[in-house]
Amino acid sequence: MIWTLLNLMLGRGLTMKRWNNFPRIEEVSHLDNLGFVIHVALFLAYLEEKKWKKVDKLFLIKRLIFASFNRLVLADINSGTREYILSLDKEIFKELENKALEKILELEWSDNIKEDIKNTLAEDSKTLELLIIEAAKKYAGFRECTINSRVYSEVYEKTFNVIQQDLEKTRTKLDSLDELLSNENYEKYLSHVRGLSHSFRWIQENRLFPVSVMAHLVYVTFISYVIWSIENDNWAELDIEELLLKSIYHDIPEAITGDIITPTKRAIPGFVEILEEVELKMMEDYMFEYVPEDYKNHISPYIFAPFDDEIWKIAKYSDIFSALFEAKIEINNWNLAFKDMYLSIKNKANSFGLTSTDYLVKYWIDKFDEDKKLFV
Repeated sequence: MIWTLLNLMLGRGLTMKRWNNFPRIEEVSHLDNLGFVIHVALFLAYLEEKKWKKVDKLFLIKRLIFASFNRLVLADINSGTREYILSLDKEIFKELENKALEKILELEWSDNIKEDIKNTLAEDSKTLELLIIEAAKKYAGFRECTINSRVYSEVYEKTFNVIQQDLEKTRTKLDSLDELLSNENYEKYLSHVRGLSHSFRWIQENRLFPVSVMAHLVYVTFISYVIWSIENDNWAELDIEELLLKSIYHDIPEAITGDIITPTKRAIPGFVEILEEVELKMMEDYMFEYVPEDYKNHISPYIFAPFDDEIWKIAKYSDIFSALFEAKIEINNWNLAFKDMYLSIKNKANSFGLTSTDYLVKYWIDKFDEDKKLFV
C-alpha cells in the first residue's frame, strides 16, 4: 500500500543526514536538501521563462521527488563517491538505481502512480528541465559545502573545489544558473528559503522526531500528489501543477516569521487576520525586495491565497495529513504529549469526506500501527 512509501519517505527522509562522513556545522536531511533543490529548480525555471523558454514545472517537481525514492532504499551515496563510481562503471550504478526503483515499485499501490513514476524517470527528451535539475542539485550542494568549509576548510577543500568547478561548467550551459550566480539579491532570496531547513514545527513540544518546515513542504507536496492521483482515478478534474506549486510554496513566510502553532493563531479573535498582514509585510521587507516584481506576483497566490477553492482545499488537507502523521509517529514512540493533538487532527481528517482522504486514513494512518518498525 501507499502507506509504506509515505512512512519511508518521512522516516528515512528525515533520519538520513547529508555529509555524514564529514564533520559539519549544520544537519541537512535528505528531505531538507530535496526541498531546497525543488525551490532552486523552480526559481531557475522562472529565470528561463523570462527569456521566452517554456519550462515544464510539473515535470521538475515530480522528477525530483520520484528520483529521491532510490535513496530511501540505497541510503545516501554522496556526490563525490557517485562520480568515482560513474567514472569506473556507469552501467553498474544505473543497474543499482534500477534495483532500488524495483523495490519501490513492488509496493502495492495505484498502477497509475507506478506508471507515472516509471514514465517520469524514463523521460530523457526534456533537455532543458533535466539541465535545470542538474544545476539545482549542484547549487544546493555548493551552498551546503560552502557553509561547512568555513569551519572545516582542510576537510572540505578538495570537495569544495570540485563542486565549484562543476557549477562553473554548468553555468556555461544554462543561462538561468549564470544569472543566479551573478545576482547577489537572488542568492539572498534563496538563502531565506533555505532557512526553512532550520525552522522546526511544533517547537513548544519535546519531539522525538523533529520535522523542519522544509521537510514538511516536500511531504505535503507528495501527499497532494497522492490525493490528486486517487481523486483523478475517480473522475475528479484537478490541476495537478497548481496543486503541487501551492503545496511546495505555502509555508514560505515561515522562513521569516517562524512556525506559529495553530492554537496560538486562534487564541484570540482577530489574531489570525493580523498574522496574515504580518506575513505579507515581512515577506515584502525580507524576501520580496530581492526578487523582481513579476516573480513576486507569480508566487504570491501560492503563498497567500486562502484555502477557498478545490485546489487550495486539497493542499490544506495534505497539510493536515502531514501533521496527523507527525503526531502519530510521536505517540507510537510513547511521546504521549501528542495524544490529544493526534485525536483532534484525526477527527478533522475523518470529516473531509473525499475518497482519497478516507483511503489515506484507512490504509496509511491506521495501517501504520501494524508495522511501526518501518519508521527507523
